[in-house]
Amino acid sequence: MKPKAPYNFDATVFKPSHYPDPLKIYEPGKYWFAMKLSNKIYGIKMENKGTINKPKVQLTIFSKSKLSKRELENIIDEVSYRFEFRRNISEFLKKFKNDKALSPFLKRWYGMHGSCAYNLYGLLMIGIFLQNTIVKRTVQMTNAMLEKYGVKIKFDGKEIYEFWKPEEMARLSENDLRKLKVGYRAKLFIRLSKTFVGEKIDEVKLRQLPIEEAKQKLIRLYGVGPETARILLTEALHHYDIFEHVAPWQQKIYSRLLFGKKLVQAEKIIKYIKEKWGKWANLAASYIWEDIFWQRKQGKKIDWLEKEIRL
Repeated sequence: MKPKAPYNFDATVFKPSHYPDPLKIYEPGKYWFAMKLSNKIYGIKMENKGTINKPKVQLTIFSKSKLSKRELENIIDEVSYRFEFRRNISEFLKKFKNDKALSPFLKRWYGMHGSCAYNLYGLLMIGIFLQNTIVKRTVQMTNAMLEKYGVKIKFDGKEIYEFWKPEEMARLSENDLRKLKVGYRAKLFIRLSKTFVGEKIDEVKLRQLPIEEAKQKLIRLYGVGPETARILLTEALHHYDIFEHVAPWQQKIYSRLLFGKKLVQAEKIIKYIKEKWGKWANLAASYIWEDIFWQRKQGKKIDWLEKEIRL
């Protein structure tokens, strides 16, 4: 695959701000994940074989049966969409290369795109795991649920999970899930899965809708509030022009990164980002956001950040 340049492979496929889960494996220059498509599950391995300005990604697909030409094309299209191989962000990089606030981050992560290894339903599940808790609990709940109800696949010497089908989750009882210590989320997992199936949510069609129309369809799903809708619109549907909500823990981090203060009003943060970077607001914010987490991953000790993450 030859993504549109510039394309920063590592900064695009791996987001260090995301909590650790058994749904993907990252090593510098390599990325493994499981992908469900048309009720079949594939193992996907991506390897960086190029440079930022001459990008090339080797895609290896693991399947139980030989792929038809149509299957292969569908898999390539889906991977290309999830990791933005065909999206051109050169306008963004050129427009803000001298922006005082943003330019240091653009230089460090030049060519970083948005990405999402999960499908829309999987990301909805992630949104539930993240609700009203610390990251440590989110990790515990995710692991417990995937071990009990997820699909474990083995390929290329790796073991990776894929989410359960919404139809399967919809049939479970609340008591079954509460045994896994997910609390009130048990009801959310089941109700949301039932709604997802009942509403016949078509992810491909959602991708083609204007942002407000897509947002209204998502908000109608049981348990989807402003923060979950934001995650879905920006990560699963790749909208760069939306920045409408900041969760309390994110508010503290943005306050330090953008204003050098412990706490700034969420409304002020949102207004600043939207006015400054307009239709590129979400992508600009992600360059700033991911940078601090890359520093953490690379071994830098940041005490105030650790207090917010509490992993």
